[in-house]
Amino acid sequence: MCVDLKEVACNRFRAEKGLRGTGLEPTRTLLAELEDELDYEHSPDAQAQVHEFEEEMKHTFQALPKNTRDAVSAPAARYMLHRLYLQRHGWQIKGLETGGGAWDADSPVGAMGDRVPAAMRTLLEQRLGSFGMTLHEVALLATIMDNMFLADVTDRLRIVYSAYGLSENETIGHATAFQAMMGYISSFIIGSRLEQLTAEEVLTSVSQLNALFPRVEKAKELLEKIIEEVAGSNGRYGFGVMTSILLTFGQQIGSLEDSECQVMKKKLIGREEQPGSGRVRLGDFYDDKGWNIHFTEDVEYLRSQGILDESNPKDPKVMIPNYLASPSNCVSPSGYYEICCFDQCEVLMDKIETHLAAPLASPEKIAAFVSTLKSDSQPANRTLSPQLLDLLDEVAQHHGGQVPIHGRLFSQWMHQAYPRECNHPHLVAQDRFSSIPVNANQKTMEKYIELAKIAKAETETKGNAITMAGVWTMHEELVDSATLQKHKKMGMHDVFALGAIGFVGMTLVKLLAGDMKESKGSKLL
Repeated sequence: MCVDLKEVACNRFRAEKGLRGTGLEPTRTLLAELEDELDYEHSPDAQAQVHEFEEEMKHTFQALPKNTRDAVSAPAARYMLHRLYLQRHGWQIKGLETGGGAWDADSPVGAMGDRVPAAMRTLLEQRLGSFGMTLHEVALLATIMDNMFLADVTDRLRIVYSAYGLSENETIGHATAFQAMMGYISSFIIGSRLEQLTAEEVLTSVSQLNALFPRVEKAKELLEKIIEEVAGSNGRYGFGVMTSILLTFGQQIGSLEDSECQVMKKKLIGREEQPGSGRVRLGDFYDDKGWNIHFTEDVEYLRSQGILDESNPKDPKVMIPNYLASPSNCVSPSGYYEICCFDQCEVLMDKIETHLAAPLASPEKIAAFVSTLKSDSQPANRTLSPQLLDLLDEVAQHHGGQVPIHGRLFSQWMHQAYPRECNHPHLVAQDRFSSIPVNANQKTMEKYIELAKIAKAETETKGNAITMAGVWTMHEELVDSATLQKHKKMGMHDVFALGAIGFVGMTLVKLLAGDMKESKGSKLL
């Protein structure tokens, strides 16, 4: 279009016409559509929410690869939103998790379901594919998704009102409101997903809540606290106020559920095959009479969710962080999301992203910083083992000298460095929403309990060092491989210039960490 114009005139022409590059799409089309959807210009609440999301996602955004307009690709935007809701509320949102495919294969639009008008959905897909999204645009999309979840609360509350014979137009007293809200919470926690929920089921879930949900009293305490924060001491509640209270409850119940997760984690750590391994023999996992709803999942389900370490088929083990993150430990109130255990590795990743502020880094720089990172199970300022450094170096060599921090290999390395906090990533991405937890039968449990006894007896005879060699694979899966390749090419001269220094640096680190002659093949932690 601008072939016969000088560059300055060409740029001016594009700006005046709202064009970028050789495409015909106006530069503000998506931004304007997103802002119009929220009435952003006239809504202080929307502006405040967007700003809050920008602040929460800025470190991840800064560390992801970006295009020339400082925008991230569709898969990277999807990854940002996944991280946002997982950290804020413990929510695993359908369409934002990997969904049975690679991170690099989809956009965040799928998570919005049919709530997005067809025209806007098409625009989002086209815009994301060609131009990506800025931080502000991703924050706008997150705010629109928040409104979508608010609509879910409203729809569920209408069903609850029907169950109790209430009208949306009336204000109700505290006793009636609290009863209705507990009806909502009962259906939210143990009832059907919203799409199948009926008024009759709401009442049934209330009668079953005490038996099926051991944290009822804590849930009531949380609800009273939120009522005070949202409604004060007014004592009368309209439908809108009820909706606000229950939306806040849904956002905060993740913290309540995570307290149960921490109890489970403590229990599992007490049964580790070796202290610090993050693994429990399957037989020891099953050999627990103190639970009736946990530690009972069938082997096939555990395997399908990537929870089992079967590097030694005769001695299978449950990986603790993978188990805690599994759907069997989640509440499923909606077809859109599940409420799950908080991911403790997210805190570590946030700090790494903030420190590096880039999608790639040298293994030396990563190792130096990670050695300072404290977790519940690892001290600050520790010396990383030579084996950990070897593995990190192996990842860097796979990528031409630097380590991408948003990929499967680095996640795998983080699991090696923090086996109690960080998941071991699936070799092939799984659809967590497609598998229904099934309990193992007594015969199966007894079989693995006996195998665990045999394995422990052999360990006492032969000894057993902590090893995760069998689960390490050099299969990569990047959040945004295409944009990352451009970053690699741009920074290649820096890699060559620093190559000799990096080699010497890593060698010195390994010498300080331990014996360089130890076999790399063992891959001990």
